[in-house]
Amino acid sequence: MVPAHVAIIMDGNGRWAKSKNKPRSFGHQQGLKIAEQIIEQSRNLGIKYLSLFVFSTENWKRPKAEVDSLFALAEIYISHFRKFTANKMRVVVSGDKTALPASLVTKIDKIENETQNCTDFCVNLCINYGGQDDIVHAAKVLSQSGQDINQKSIANNLYNGFLPAVDMMIRTGGQKRLSNFLLYQCAYAELFFVDTLWPDFSVEQYNSLVEEYACRTRNFGGLIDAK
Repeated sequence: MVPAHVAIIMDGNGRWAKSKNKPRSFGHQQGLKIAEQIIEQSRNLGIKYLSLFVFSTENWKRPKAEVDSLFALAEIYISHFRKFTANKMRVVVSGDKTALPASLVTKIDKIENETQNCTDFCVNLCINYGGQDDIVHAAKVLSQSGQDINQKSIANNLYNGFLPAVDMMIRTGGQKRLSNFLLYQCAYAELFFVDTLWPDFSVEQYNSLVEEYACRTRNFGGLIDAK
């Protein structure tokens, strides 16, 4: 059985570029190519939702040139909205848009509007995103609306509350932590940490991880052999 919602921390672009004596931006460019391959393969596998960690709230600490190159890549990718609609692919962005470049926000708004009725597959691009900020965002919405605060209402008022909980979370690059990524949504996700740097990650390796996911037993706190 394939997971309904896969989330990926695409780590290792900078280290990959450094190993080849290239600027970090070169690693991000290659990383985008891999992301496109994984998006397409996710659709082929029947996965319905894919969340990708594009830019975290902590990434502002990086050099301005690198931050600018990441946003430029995001604009290029998001500009291809006709490709998404042709493939019946919905694109949404999770994160605080207020600090993003105006040109990027314009493109985000356009692609979200143009693809909102696409139901075959959804890509969630997490840009200027932090899991803790996501929870605070939901709490603020609930407090202002006067709604009851419970697990369901918090889930429904996250940046994209229609997305289901994450079933499978993958992190490349050798680190074994969530790094503030989809903390609420990953409460019962199956976690996969691989040493491969993101630009070297392959469709074949992705397939292997999805197959491993299918072999795991998910009991959500209950007993595995309970009837």
